[in-house]
Amino acid sequence: MLRNKNGLLLLLAWVMGLAGLVFGLVLEPIWFARFGSLMVLFAVMSEYALLHGELDLLYQRLEKVQAEDDMPDLTPSKWHRKKVWLSHLTVILGTLIWGFGDLLL
Repeated sequence: MLRNKNGLLLLLAWVMGLAGLVFGLVLEPIWFARFGSLMVLFAVMSEYALLHGELDLLYQRLEKVQAEDDMPDLTPSKWHRKKVWLSHLTVILGTLIWGFGDLLL
């Protein structure tokens, strides 16, 4: 469930950024900055969901390990790491839009 939620939240963050850009160009530039705050909100929610999904998976894998077993590979998948990177980038971009979006348009 969390895996689908973080992707949806990340997509929603980018939709908010694009909607803000449209509203900023059509109505007033301040709307671009306001929608930047929503972009940050959804990106942070996505990061939170990614973190908890990763921790849950880690704990599930560790519960299966016996004392005499070798440690399994616990590294996250490449796709997971790309989503984390994209979430970080979205938070940074959304923060810049939030702070300076009205000045950029």
